[in-house]
Parts: sequence; C-alpha cells; structure tokens
Amino acid sequence: MKIGLFGGSFDPVHNGHINAAVAFADALALDRVIIMPAHTPPHKEAPNMASTEDRLAMCRLAFNGDERFVVSDYEIQHDEKSYTITTLKYLRQKYPKDELYLLMGGDMLLYFRRWYRWTSIGKMAILAGAARHDDEHAALEAEAETLRSFGLDVRVIPIDVLDISSTEVRKAIRNTKDTSALIPREVAAYIFERGLYMKDDR
Repeated sequence: MKIGLFGGSFDPVHNGHINAAVAFADALALDRVIIMPAHTPPHKEAPNMASTEDRLAMCRLAFNGDERFVVSDYEIQHDEKSYTITTLKYLRQKYPKDELYLLMGGDMLLYFRRWYRWTSIGKMAILAGAARHDDEHAALEAEAETLRSFGLDVRVIPIDVLDISSTEVRKAIRNTKDTSALIPREVAAYIFERGLYMKDDR
C-alpha cells in the first residue's frame, strides 16, 4: 500500500490544503493519505494558534467524504513540538511493509535540509513536493537534485496549487470577509460557531 503523510499546523485547514492533498493522492496513486495536525510546529511561532482540538475537528470536517483520507491525532496527543522523524518512526512501525510518502509544499521542500534529522527522514519516506508558483518549479528541481545526491528519493509533482495561506484566511475571518473561496462551508461554520480567529495574530 502507498501511504502519504500530509502534516501541518492547519490553522485553519483551507482549500489550498485540500486541493494539494487530493492532487498528491491522484498524482502518486496513493491508497491512503494521513492528515496530521501538528501539536506545535517546530519552525513556527504561533502564540494565537487555535487549540489542538479545534484544528483536529476542522481537519475532520474538511476531509470528510473521501475514504482515502484519514485524520490522525497522533502528534497532537503528544504535549511537545512535532518532529517529523518521530512521526515517521511511528508510521514505519505501524505500516512496516508499506511505501511511505512525505507530502509537502514547495517552501517546505526548499527548507528541508534545515529540518531536524532530515537525512534520516529521507531514508524513511519518499519526499514529494509541489511548487506553489510557476517560478518556484526550477528551484524545486534544483533542490531535488541536491537531495538525491544524498541518496534520497525526491519527486517534484506538477500539480495546480491553490495559493492560499492560513494567514490570509485568518485575516479574512477577522475582517468578516467572504471566505467561501478559501475554506469549506463546514469549516467556516465551525470557526464562527467557536469564535475562532477573531483576534489579531499579533
């Protein structure tokens, strides 16, 4: 079985995340994609991040309906920073015979060699990245070649990425703007019911 890991803060999950996850699943013929909200991403300062429970609930709403997608609470159950190497060790033990893919945006792939124990990560999973912009593709291909020189299996996936950021979504919510093009209706309803993201990120 081919299993993809798609992690992030998902603060909140938005249509860009959903589009990318579906495109990765289609392009790589993945049997399952594990959506993994992070407890605390090690590369982000997030003093006003929504609670782990809220981010998990929003992911479940966003990915409901496609049997390929499973939302996992593994990282948020650990009261510590979420390191990918730890998660992959867990998944490798759980799925010892399956092929693991680490799915990420182009920005993360370009940043990958700064990750904690990145070479070990690359030996445990195939890396798959997608450019957020057309002008990012060449840089991704160059970085992929560098990573391959370390013996890593890296795929640059040509998918149409929706250029949406969680920061943009939070700003729209705070300013009571229309979010129908940014987040699923069910996620929007949850956010407004819970009163999330009404305060300034700063």
